Amino acid sequence: MADREHIVKTDAGISIGLAEQPPLRKAAEAIAINPRSGKVTLLTRKLFNVLLRLSQKDEQSVLTHRALLSQITRDAAFDSKDDKLIREHLKKMNVLQVEWNSTGVGKKDGRRWGVTTLLADAEVLEDPKTGRVMVEWSFSPKIKKRLLDPAVYARLSLQFQSQLRSTASLALFEICSRYSTSPAGLTLRESWFWWRPRLTGTPDDQPGMYTEYKYFKRDVLRPAIHEVNIVTDLAIELIEHKIGRNIDEIQFRVRPKQQGGLGLQDPNLFDASLIERMAQLGVAKRDTETLYSEHEESLIRSTLAFVEQRLRDPRKPKVDNPAAFFKDALKRGYAAVKEASPTALNNPNKLPGKKKLTMEEVRVRYQESLYKNAQKMFAEMSLDQQAEELKEFEDSVLPTKSQPVTREFKKKGLESGLAASAFFRWLCDKTWGDPTDADLLQFMLDS
Repeated sequence: MADREHIVKTDAGISIGLAEQPPLRKAAEAIAINPRSGKVTLLTRKLFNVLLRLSQKDEQSVLTHRALLSQITRDAAFDSKDDKLIREHLKKMNVLQVEWNSTGVGKKDGRRWGVTTLLADAEVLEDPKTGRVMVEWSFSPKIKKRLLDPAVYARLSLQFQSQLRSTASLALFEICSRYSTSPAGLTLRESWFWWRPRLTGTPDDQPGMYTEYKYFKRDVLRPAIHEVNIVTDLAIELIEHKIGRNIDEIQFRVRPKQQGGLGLQDPNLFDASLIERMAQLGVAKRDTETLYSEHEESLIRSTLAFVEQRLRDPRKPKVDNPAAFFKDALKRGYAAVKEASPTALNNPNKLPGKKKLTMEEVRVRYQESLYKNAQKMFAEMSLDQQAEELKEFEDSVLPTKSQPVTREFKKKGLESGLAASAFFRWLCDKTWGDPTDADLLQFMLDS
């Protein structure tokens, strides 16, 4: 069952690489997945890909797949002795609900939508005689054939996967890989809100999601594009589509490189220097690896820098528990959201029982309230006024939207959730525009 391993002799001994492993044929519908419950972390995505590739070597009749835990952790470049963390991620994959979409390949096939969990079940077994630890897993029967014998798929190198160090870069690499051989070399064109959960791995209904494109571009898109271009065999370019002065939809131009990616020196999932810095703050070893697997490396790095600088500042109150302060700063995103409450930042030992909202979370709630107001305002219009708004949207905005939005609007109108979302988002922007700081402050006072 094991692959033919790539053996490299070094001064330190013998290392086992991933260079000669066959690529994963990942089904198109399993690539741009939209998380609905729980977070798709970097380790989650890597483990899922490893389990998929191992499963594809089995016969189609096999119901339950099986492999050594050591092989799975090696293929996922998981350099940790803590198999409890693997078990935790297997458990999350069993309950992590995701949506997927696909387009049929035959003339009689149409678009499909579905929802499922990543794994139907998983079990870790230890042989009492040999001490070897095995993992068994299975997929939902409904999607198993499309996962293991896909009609439309992308070929993914686990070698490049092992080098990518953020959820967004791995997700972007997978999506772009699907279009790397297409004649136009262009990915699908969608609203940047569509890309947001698929690249961050975080459901849209969770607080703290990016509500402004400029921050999403700065913190997610640019680092992911840079890493994919440096590490992998793809060269990708961001294409932005505007409505007026605002970015509405984005897509990517993809081309294969003449030479492979540069790769990184250390393929391990964990950056040992960041683990050590967390440990120096007093964070327990098990917690360091858990925190690392559940958060972006860039956020951990910036939060460490924030906390270390805070500890060195003699003008601020003493931090009694640096480890707890770090965990709280990471959870609340102090290093990522500059508008976080100054009181919370300057008085870490007096954290309130009720979580204070960051300005990013205020923006999310503000825009949600505007969306509801736009729906109410439209409902109170006369039929003639409604017809005018719909015609303006159809004439001036709809031509700039993606084909699915256009098709849904013309077929179902506002009865389509996809079309209604685009229409009311446009109506919000037309009526109120971008919120000012005064708008947000007033909203906080009124809430």
